[in-house]
Amino acid sequence: MKDSEKHFMGTNGFKTYLTGQGTPAEREKWEDILLEDEEALSLYMESLDEWKDGIPELVDQVSFVNKVMEGLPVTGNSIEPQRQTRKRWYERTLFHYAVAASLTLLFMSSGVFDRLMTGNMDVVVPNDSGGSYSEQVIQATSGWLEQIMTDGNQ
Repeated sequence: MKDSEKHFMGTNGFKTYLTGQGTPAEREKWEDILLEDEEALSLYMESLDEWKDGIPELVDQVSFVNKVMEGLPVTGNSIEPQRQTRKRWYERTLFHYAVAASLTLLFMSSGVFDRLMTGNMDVVVPNDSGGSYSEQVIQATSGWLEQIMTDGNQ
């Protein structure tokens, strides 16, 4: 607690603030001190306990709460503030596509995909059977799946 705050608290006392006496500037200064200084707040709470008999009691709490709630300004139905509608550059779809294309090009040029494919690279069956290209791809894929299933069962 600062010396100036101790002097202010000592000269005016908590009772002045508790009873609502003093100028608006003094009350505002009290509120600033209580918000900023934990030691002053704890002293204030102790003083409040000591003077609780001298403070008038709230008679009708429900009507008091209703009056306070009615006095609050009404702001729209949404609780959280609306976000900006403008997206940042890294949130745009085009950015994601450009990154994906760049990574694919980088991986293709460095040969990463070639290292991933180990084994027989003859994907398309020679066209001497007279079938279409799609049939050849389907036959090759089903052959791979059968091979994976038989290897997994062993």
